[in-house]
Amino acid sequence: MSRLQGRVAFITGAGSGIGRACAIRFAAEGAHVVLADVDGERGERTLQDVEGTTPNHALAVTTDVTDEASVDAALARGAERFGKIDLLVNCAGGSLADDASVTDVDMSVWSHTIDLDLKGPFLCCRLGIPHLQRAGGGAIVNFTSVVALKGAFPGHVYTAAKGGVIALTQAIAGRYWRDNIRANAIAPGIVLSERVAERLGVDSAAPREQQLDTAMQQNNRLVDARHPFGYGMPEDIAEVALFLASHESRMVNGAVIPAEGGASAY
Repeated sequence: MSRLQGRVAFITGAGSGIGRACAIRFAAEGAHVVLADVDGERGERTLQDVEGTTPNHALAVTTDVTDEASVDAALARGAERFGKIDLLVNCAGGSLADDASVTDVDMSVWSHTIDLDLKGPFLCCRLGIPHLQRAGGGAIVNFTSVVALKGAFPGHVYTAAKGGVIALTQAIAGRYWRDNIRANAIAPGIVLSERVAERLGVDSAAPREQQLDTAMQQNNRLVDARHPFGYGMPEDIAEVALFLASHESRMVNGAVIPAEGGASAY
C-alpha cells in the first residue's frame, strides 16, 4: 500500500507510544519519517523498528519540542535528508501525576505541562509550517485529548493545555488553507502507551486484548463500562492519524476527531 508515497512526516514523541506507532504505520504506507524525540535512545529504537521493515525511510533526531532552536534544527535535518517536509504529526506530550484542580495544583506543574503540551506543538507548527509552504502544502495532525472535551479530569493544567491545542489547530486551519495546508486534531481516550499502562498497572508486554480487559476493570472517571471502545492502543490512534495525513481526508480541516469510544458524548 502507498497512501503516503512521496510524503515526508516530521513526528514528535516518536520514541514511544502514539508517536512510535505513527512512525511505523506511516513508513509502511510509503512515507519517509523524521523521528523527533527528546530521548535519543528511544528514537534510535524506533528507527530500528522502522528500518527493519522499510529500509532507508527514517531519520532519528534528538529533539526538545519546548526549545525553539532544537525544533528548528531537527526540521532542517529532516528536510536536508529527505528533500522536504509536508506532514507534521505533533504527538509529544504527557501529564504529570501531581496535576490537580486549579485551586490546589503547584505552579511548577503549570510550567512543565504548558511548555510540553501547548508550547511544543505551537513551536513545531511555527517552525514547521514554512517547510510545508515550501513543499506546496501538506497536513498537520495535532494531539489534544478527551480531557479537553469533558470536565471530568482532575488535572486542570493538562486539561487547559489540551484545550489550547484545539483552539490552536482551528486557528491554523483557518489561516493556512490558503497555502494548501490542512490542520486537524485527534482527541484520544486513554491510550495504553508504555507510560500510561505502567500508571494503570497494565502489563505492556501482555497480549492486546488482555491489556484492554485489565484497563476496563479500572472503571475510570473518564472511560467506564459504558465505553467499551474508550481504551485504545497506540496503533488504534495511528490509524486515525494516517487518515488525517493522507489525501483521503482532503475535505477535513479544522476538525477535532474524538477517538475515545464515545466517552465525550455520553
